[in-house]
Amino acid sequence: MNAKFKELDCNTDILLIQKDTFTLNRFKELMSKKLAENLNKRPEGTTGRINPIFFSLFSDFSIGEVNIRAFESKWIFPSQGIDCHLLKIGSQGWQKGKLRIEASLSFTTSDGYYRIEVIKLEFCPDEPAEPESILDDIRQSEEYKKPH
Repeated sequence: MNAKFKELDCNTDILLIQKDTFTLNRFKELMSKKLAENLNKRPEGTTGRINPIFFSLFSDFSIGEVNIRAFESKWIFPSQGIDCHLLKIGSQGWQKGKLRIEASLSFTTSDGYYRIEVIKLEFCPDEPAEPESILDDIRQSEEYKKPH
């Protein structure tokens, strides 16, 4: 996919996903909570300090003599994005596009739980907000900027 996703940074902008609406801030809060719940699930029927399922799957990698421990991770999902509409503060209306979520995770050995460190949202409009001019590349070139 050749889409250009850009980070959404105004937490008061509004997302419409299917029939639900959220401010960006609220969506990030809910996503962070749900990811933490799912990542920290214990295998069914177990109690005590057993590693969460995700950690036990990805904590130790051995390739030959090399051991790799995964205490931090970054996910970007879904890679193609999900259909949504975005209403930016001050804009003229809803913009249709795709939403992608980036989550930075860390595992703490002291309590054996994953923490969601950062949730970022990225948006790629289905149609650009402004039509691009074929002259833009020329105007940005060093040759064009030289005084004549």
